[in-house]
Amino acid sequence: MRGFPLMALAAGVVLLPGPAAAQTADLDGLRGDGRYDAVTIAGFTLPVADVEGLVEQGVMTFDAETRRFAFGLDIGSERQLRRALRRSPEVESRAVVDLYRANKVALPNGAAQTLTVPSGYGPAIFSNQRGGLSFGVGIGGVSRVPYTDEPDGGLSLGVGFGNAFETVGVSLGLAVNDLSDPGNTDRYSAAFQVSRYLWDGLSVAVGGENLAVAETDGQESYYGVGSWAFDPEHSALPFAGVATLGVGSGRFAEMTERDLAEGKPNRATAVFGAISMALNPNANLVADWNGRNLTVGGAILIPGTGISVRFGIRDLTGNSGDGPRLTGSAGMTLARF
Repeated sequence: MRGFPLMALAAGVVLLPGPAAAQTADLDGLRGDGRYDAVTIAGFTLPVADVEGLVEQGVMTFDAETRRFAFGLDIGSERQLRRALRRSPEVESRAVVDLYRANKVALPNGAAQTLTVPSGYGPAIFSNQRGGLSFGVGIGGVSRVPYTDEPDGGLSLGVGFGNAFETVGVSLGLAVNDLSDPGNTDRYSAAFQVSRYLWDGLSVAVGGENLAVAETDGQESYYGVGSWAFDPEHSALPFAGVATLGVGSGRFAEMTERDLAEGKPNRATAVFGAISMALNPNANLVADWNGRNLTVGGAILIPGTGISVRFGIRDLTGNSGDGPRLTGSAGMTLARF
């Protein structure tokens, strides 16, 4: 069981009424003869009274010798922790849940988890973080449009707000779908996504893409999607990453007119998905199916810059298009408040 310093949570022990009471008494030193009423554990500040109550109930443990905290052995998931906290309505539960979530739950790393499909994750921050509103810009393109030798590119502006951990996270975007004709407002489109984190690394979202657009090869599309983060400690898989699965309309469910004319399947699958493998906290290998075709590649977050990059090869099967082509994009967070 991973630990947290006071500062840290150490391995839990089985608590009986006697030891629990003793552990609670050991916490008296944290009050500093009445000077302090809160304690910081792994970056999260909790009232000492709340910690004493959680230790007494066995939700948390405290080792007076090492001055280390731990969650009890019976707390093996966010859902178990929430059930335990419902028995203590006087406890300010948000910091306790965030402490567990940040240190015990598999969550996505900083790099993108998908290449050509939406993710179930949206804006979400811990209670000890700031930045509930962010603005960003992105640019991307492909080496050629299917059945042509012409490249294509687009530019997007986005804003994210809310907190999917507590309520919902919202992302809104405006895109210029053809950089060769930026003044043509018929080539602009809008997008939205509303996300909600559920528990134990699982987050879901609904959204729409290519909305209110008149003149582009993009299709108005709506979707629902879920993403689950995993690591070897929480699953049978030997690596850490994120699995994504969703269903949608438009580009996820329909083939282009040219594909139909070329004898491709009459419909796309409508079901899309992705799997990412974390190489380190800032880089992933990614493969995704967008309903029409397969893309493989990678994603990188450049530390300290707010810049993220995605790159890959798409249309790797004969299900759509006329052969593989390169794809790539870069995004940057401009401001966070």
